[in-house]
Amino acid sequence: MTVKEQVLLLLEKQRDRALSGEELAGQLSVTRAAVWKAIKSLQKDGYAIEAVNNKGYTLKKAPDILSAAYIEQNLKKAGFAIPVKTERIVSSTNTVLKQYVAQGQEADMILLAEEQSGGRGRRGRSFYSPEGTGLYMSLLLHPKMTPEEAAMLTTVAAAAEAAALERISGLDVKIKWVNDVWIRNKKISGILTEGSVSMEDGHLEYAIVGIGINIYEPEGGFPEEIKDVAGAVFTNDISRENLRNRIASEVLCQFLTYYRMLPQKAYLEEYRKRSIAIGKQVKIIQPEGAKIPETENGASREHALVIGIDDQCHLQVQYDDGTRESLSNGEISIKL
Repeated sequence: MTVKEQVLLLLEKQRDRALSGEELAGQLSVTRAAVWKAIKSLQKDGYAIEAVNNKGYTLKKAPDILSAAYIEQNLKKAGFAIPVKTERIVSSTNTVLKQYVAQGQEADMILLAEEQSGGRGRRGRSFYSPEGTGLYMSLLLHPKMTPEEAAMLTTVAAAAEAAALERISGLDVKIKWVNDVWIRNKKISGILTEGSVSMEDGHLEYAIVGIGINIYEPEGGFPEEIKDVAGAVFTNDISRENLRNRIASEVLCQFLTYYRMLPQKAYLEEYRKRSIAIGKQVKIIQPEGAKIPETENGASREHALVIGIDDQCHLQVQYDDGTRESLSNGEISIKL
């Protein structure tokens, strides 16, 4: 952790009193000049730090910029020792973590970015990732599980994100199978889980769970092609002080809690109760160009009633002729 990050954390902890340069330098075992340089750099970043003669420095207001130190400290408080890194702009956080692995990264870590130039979603889609309005983060993990079991990490992420967002925003947060998080009948988030499997023995070498959340509506609105389906957690003007850092911390802590307890599947009930599909008639979306399958009785499998979600997070559906099936992947369309 840099001197700048350490100074910021101390000022965050002691917002009720001023900390002198001498006191900060003593606690960090650095020179007062190093403290002064860190303060100036923080002020340049937008932190409102008040300097009063004979008293010291006080943090009055923090901007809404990502802080690896702030998030990492919150994770440590919750009992999770995992390094956090932030970048201003990346192609995509999933892509960069895969590059880190190729360069020798072997330990778990978390990467967040202010902006993605090539944010990715499922099935090769793009994920709109403008600067400063969203949370774009990925976790590099090394779970001891099969590739099939690793698919459940998407479910874990959706359940964790929904629970965390509801706690912070007070809004009703729903999940559209399999990985879309919704607020006000709009998609505010997407999740992309990727991994690498050993060709030698078929075991999972690592998994990367990417989470993208639209925290605020971008200036000028969403692009034309997604404006009818895309939404944001917050649509009005609110205090943004450290808000994205707090949301990131909450989502990550909840995810890691579920991840630590994977065999108990504590996340599954959270996922089920937030489903907007159960009890609804849905359209099953086939890959482009694929023929719509039929049941043994010749009935179309394009439309079905969702009757539940099983323990593997497969969607349990019933077709018009009464035939039932569990869908392990794919997409659905729901008329709300």
